[in-house]
Amino acid sequence: MATPAPRTVLVTGCSSGIGLAVAVRLAQDPQQRYQVIATMRDLRKKEKLEQAAGAALGKTLSIQRLDVCSDSSVAECMESIPGGRVDVLAAPSH
Repeated sequence: MATPAPRTVLVTGCSSGIGLAVAVRLAQDPQQRYQVIATMRDLRKKEKLEQAAGAALGKTLSIQRLDVCSDSSVAECMESIPGGRVDVLAAPSH
């Protein structure tokens, strides 16, 4: 049986707390069922996420800037997603 393509998951609020934990947990899935786009408003706060993600960084987890209150930021983030498709949205920061 063919392995299904990973589902694209966009997670908001990934600089700390629940958002960070959700992004890391999904990105470190042993079966690699998810391609995680971890987002935050301020990319200067990404170090904690990078450390927690470990080997998943750049493989099953990427980090993008996203301010959900800004239409232009949302558009820019969506344009950067391969295929422009998100299968799952996790917004624990809101």
